[in-house]
Amino acid sequence: MRGAERLVDQQYAMLLRRDVARLPELYATDAFYAMPGVTVRPIELPALLRTWTGAFPDLVVDVTGSVQTAGGAAVERRLTGTHTGVLHTPFGTVAPTGRVVSWDVADVVRVRRGRITAWRSYFDWGQLIAALGLHVDGLSRQQQHEPVGLPA
Repeated sequence: MRGAERLVDQQYAMLLRRDVARLPELYATDAFYAMPGVTVRPIELPALLRTWTGAFPDLVVDVTGSVQTAGGAAVERRLTGTHTGVLHTPFGTVAPTGRVVSWDVADVVRVRRGRITAWRSYFDWGQLIAALGLHVDGLSRQQQHEPVGLPA
């Protein structure tokens, strides 16, 4: 049986290799992937993640913490990339800003019989939008514990 953290690591490794076509193989047929504003079935996941790698082609991921249970895992990560492609958001598209930005993500993953059944990716759109130097009414622009934008 594949552990939850191992499946999470596999998914991120596939994302960073830009090898997302086979991601649905990690998921149960009735599973879902959700992030703020978007929920997709496993078959739709490659297209969703290609929008992120297209917007941030040099994306890197650093693990900042993790906890595993019998039925899943929670993993904290910091994503960093240069915004050189169009970013598709629930608020519309964002033209490339050229900024190097970092944002924090918490993934809560449920696993059953060696397959992902639910993946909930939590992050603050306001943190990311502010780091890109943009403003969207209604989104928080307050920084949490550390700066999210890196010097250009």
